[in-house]
Amino acid sequence: FCALWAKGRDKALGAIVAEKGYVAAKPAEVRVLSALKAGRPDLAGENAAAIPHLAAALKDRETEIAHAAEAAARVLSRQEAIDAFCALWAKGRDNALGAIVAERAYVAAEPVDIRVLSALKAGARAGLVENPAALDVVIQSLGDSDADVARAADEVLRATEDRRLADRLCAIASHDPSGRMARICVESGKRPSDPEQRALYLFITRQLDAYFEDDHDFENLWTAFDRAPQDQKDLVLDVARSGGRGAAAFFGRRKKPLTECNEREIKHGIEVALQHGNWPELFKMFTQMPLRYAFPLIEKFRASQWAPEADDQRALLRSILREVGGETAEEVQEDTSAVFQRWLADGRTLAKESESDLLNRLQEAAPPDGVAIVAALAAKNDTTPEAKSAVEGHAHWLVRLAGYSAGLLPDWSRAKEDTVYWVRELAGIGPVLDLWPVKATPSDLKRLDAAPREAFAGKPGEMRRVLRLLIAHRMTLVDVEEVVIAAGADATEVEDAE
Repeated sequence: FCALWAKGRDKALGAIVAEKGYVAAKPAEVRVLSALKAGRPDLAGENAAAIPHLAAALKDRETEIAHAAEAAARVLSRQEAIDAFCALWAKGRDNALGAIVAERAYVAAEPVDIRVLSALKAGARAGLVENPAALDVVIQSLGDSDADVARAADEVLRATEDRRLADRLCAIASHDPSGRMARICVESGKRPSDPEQRALYLFITRQLDAYFEDDHDFENLWTAFDRAPQDQKDLVLDVARSGGRGAAAFFGRRKKPLTECNEREIKHGIEVALQHGNWPELFKMFTQMPLRYAFPLIEKFRASQWAPEADDQRALLRSILREVGGETAEEVQEDTSAVFQRWLADGRTLAKESESDLLNRLQEAAPPDGVAIVAALAAKNDTTPEAKSAVEGHAHWLVRLAGYSAGLLPDWSRAKEDTVYWVRELAGIGPVLDLWPVKATPSDLKRLDAAPREAFAGKPGEMRRVLRLLIAHRMTLVDVEEVVIAAGADATEVEDAE
């Protein structure tokens, strides 16, 4: 009888259901509707199976049913029904369900995410962050679409005084100093219990007055910095670079040998020296570090017109500038009888020809002519990728070698994959780029001197010549005074070499 009424909503049948108090046993939908019609709200929300139908009845076309459903939703007593009601709200965030959760302070028992969300909505915050899983949900709720939930999460996190929880919140803030968590931690006065992590947190969140009261000599910060992931190191460096309240002094309090610095530290040391025009410092670094970092500085020295005070260093820089481009590049080429270099020099006579004409000639050219054509292509400022591909894939190894030597193919790491020994040997300059002149031995200089003349042609050749000058200069010195640089990841002091 109840099912027949529920299906057609016949008024006469409905009147009987209401008058006689008929409540169906099943199915769940009919039981809920008949219980609401019969004035039995306790049966309309008696278990989890009833809740979806009760929620649907809140929007029933019969005003009487809708009002009864709203009343029934406010008197849920069994925990499984409350769990289901809170879960239904959390999934769809229906405003009507949310209002009832908040008004009646319904809090789910499980699962943990629904329990936390419903507690935040209901304002039941006691014991809400007693375990990591619950804390995770509260943290995530800071960005919740429900303003009540987000606000409650913020208040819960501000109010927590548990040391372990504060440590975790500050750790999150230390990775995102502009985020919500950082604002909560700073405004509520939270600090990590560990001295090193406290220094890291205070510095990154720019609480510098508090930081210097706690770690005035950067001792704890440096210890934490060494162990920190790269994102936190970058944040520390950002604060240090910004200066203010002595933060920049971070760069000057840590000393370690240049040879122990990583790539990022070396590059930042170069950057700082260039920014401040510290040419003496930069030149000391230049004479000691691998050409991978040093070689690009040569044109910086040329443009600066700076010269070292010491006679031997001034002569060294002058020799380096002569070896690399500049007005003496042709003179260097004329000093040798290397056939390959002469072929490269012949490219100057072809420089006015168009790229397309040069590529057409390259297809049938003999090796000497092919080398000259490659040099002419390299001399153009707008050489296309197609031209570079044609050279890199050319059948003759001398043409490919010319591509590396003339600088048309700047990725020298590809040369080591070439099938021809001479391309790998002459253009593959990885060891030249990575050797530390300050660590070089007489045997390193001997190997450079033993290289064929072709190895000293083009850009790879320039690098070999510079490295040979640096090593030879070092071999003539009794003692080498190494540098102190203001690096990015570490301010670096280089110790005396043996």
